Amino acid sequence: MQYLEKINPAYVDLLMPLKRWKILDVKALKEAAEYSGSFSGLYKIIAKLEKNLLLNSFTNSWSNEKFVYLSPTGLKALGENEGGLGINRETRFHDSIVSKVARFFARYSFVREVYLDFQVKDAFPLLERVPDCLLVGSLKSPFKMAIEVELTQKSQERLAQIYRTYSDSKVVNQILYITDKQSIFEAYKEYFNQKGGELIKEKFLFLLSKDLSKGRCDLKNEPVYFKGSMTTLSEIFGGAMQR
Repeated sequence: MQYLEKINPAYVDLLMPLKRWKILDVKALKEAAEYSGSFSGLYKIIAKLEKNLLLNSFTNSWSNEKFVYLSPTGLKALGENEGGLGINRETRFHDSIVSKVARFFARYSFVREVYLDFQVKDAFPLLERVPDCLLVGSLKSPFKMAIEVELTQKSQERLAQIYRTYSDSKVVNQILYITDKQSIFEAYKEYFNQKGGELIKEKFLFLLSKDLSKGRCDLKNEPVYFKGSMTTLSEIFGGAMQR
């Protein structure tokens, strides 16, 4: 652990939000870590943490946002293992979008807890399928909503299997599919409607947010397909989403 000789202990504290959110853009890390210094100062700290192999990063070429996540060395430094928080190059773009979506919902008071995939496994061991994240909250009654962020399209056969799992779930009340592609949005709706009466239709919502990969994550007024018609999360959740 040679980094102990070179890194200010306060810098290591900046890593702590990554134990909660897995991967964050620099602006979100500054907010979550309650760092009061300048962005230029934070970027210098991040560069030092990367140099000492505690952090990895990548830049979203669509939004020009720099995202950071714990390296294997960083995970060990915080007493974590790669099985849960580990991120690889193939999934990091998707994981960065999921983190944004999770933090969007976390700011609303009707959402009591937000669990990312690695947290769901421990909190809900009987859950039939582990979603990208799971919301636990209460409006008129308690609910658990699974969220799946779909940046690439699954086959109809695979999707039908997942639909059935969620429809039959005794744990999840609703499932929200989120995509940034019109083609996926339309295909998932079509697959869903083809299943007819085999599924509990009230459980399923499909949301299209075309700028999601470009860093925009304000989902409350984006188009949502729910119970056979178009609506929005603002209309579904009513005053609970007014801030």
